[in-house]
Parts: sequence; C-alpha cells; structure tokens
Amino acid sequence: MENNQSFKLAGRGKRIANFIVDMIAFFVVWILISLTLAVLDFDYSYVDETGQQIPIASLILLIPTYWGYFLFTEYKFQKTLGKIITKTILVSDTGGKPSFKQILIRTLCRSIPFEYFSYFGTVEGTHDRLSKTRVIEE
Repeated sequence: MENNQSFKLAGRGKRIANFIVDMIAFFVVWILISLTLAVLDFDYSYVDETGQQIPIASLILLIPTYWGYFLFTEYKFQKTLGKIITKTILVSDTGGKPSFKQILIRTLCRSIPFEYFSYFGTVEGTHDRLSKTRVIEE
C-alpha cells in the first residue's frame, strides 16, 4: 500500500463515528484515572466560594490524557477504538505506517481551536493535512 492510488479514504460518516466513539473512550479513561486518584487520596480539591469542591489533579490530567489516548493507540496500533469499530486505519500519506513524529503532530493538532470544523467540504481534517496522514478503509 505504498502509493496514493491503492487506498480509499474513510468517509465523513465513519470519521464522525470515530470521533464520537473516541471521545467516549477518552472520557472513560479519564474518569478511571480520576477515580483512581480519588481512591488513592491524591486528587486534591479546591473549594470555591460556594463550597463546591473542584478536583485539581483530575482537571490537570484532562489534556494529557486526551493526547495520551490518541498518541498511544495510533502509534501502537494505527487505530483508536473508533477506528477498530469502523474498520478504518491510520496511514501516512504514502500508505505506510506513520512515524512517531507524524502521530505526535496529528495528536497536538487535535487541540487547535475549531479544528473539527475543517471537515466541512472535505473528509480530511487539519490534523490529517498537517501531519501528512490519512484515515482509510481497512
């Protein structure tokens, strides 16, 4: 699969399904980490003016957990849970396995504000174009 002609890009419906499943999976991972911190009595809380406790460690770990979910799964398996369900896979723009650098760029680009609006008009998001990666049918 080393040339652009030999693979079919995943459609918009599958990309949306990937996003929904991956957001659910990410939140489950984050909640499990937060619960573990609470059980270990490590999740220090800030009490606001209304008396509500706000868990500091859990909030600090939100973004690193988000990045970690995508970085680990896409580097290790070329797939996230969403891609497994929709039978799609991440490849470099030449069709091979993406490098760690490409996946790191892709992961960090997911944090660009309004990045998901880049799908209007195309099935490739900003994080695909900037990292030179593609999500294709398996």
